[in-house]
Amino acid sequence: METTVKAKMNHESLADQASKQNLIAGILTGQAAGLIMAVVVMLVFAVFLGKSPLFPVQVIGSALFGEAALQGTHIGAILAGLVFHQFGPSLLWGVIFGLLASKFSVEAASSALKLGLVVGVISMVGPYVLIPFLMKSIHGVDFWNQEVPIFWDWAAHLVFGASFALFPQIKNKVTN
Repeated sequence: METTVKAKMNHESLADQASKQNLIAGILTGQAAGLIMAVVVMLVFAVFLGKSPLFPVQVIGSALFGEAALQGTHIGAILAGLVFHQFGPSLLWGVIFGLLASKFSVEAASSALKLGLVVGVISMVGPYVLIPFLMKSIHGVDFWNQEVPIFWDWAAHLVFGASFALFPQIKNKVTN
């Protein structure tokens, strides 16, 4: 009986350890995905929209600085935008991905990609619900949806989700 109890406790601790590794790897992958998304959006703004590549980060920073963030190059808004993006949605969706990766035993890049795309689509709750609510509550204007075309927002969130295909590689680095 004692051997059975020890084996059960060992199995539970292994499951807990795997869940923690998935969570850490999910957080790290979320950070990488957030940076990849940011670079893609910066390229889109520079190449297709004729704006500064830093403009989308400034728009995020407008949550703190208001309309002034959108004038010229606003270093405070750029820094705030990067911090808000990485420690807000990138962190949140990385945690959610890590929890779901444990629940669905995500190991392969293909399953990480599929789950990541689902997370990317669901994360559009930000531009449709959360961001308008926050921006209008704070400034009376939703600067994000005013300045970022929804097509490019969708494209960016799909890139964000697809970047979770990196999860198995990142998890491998975490566990070794």
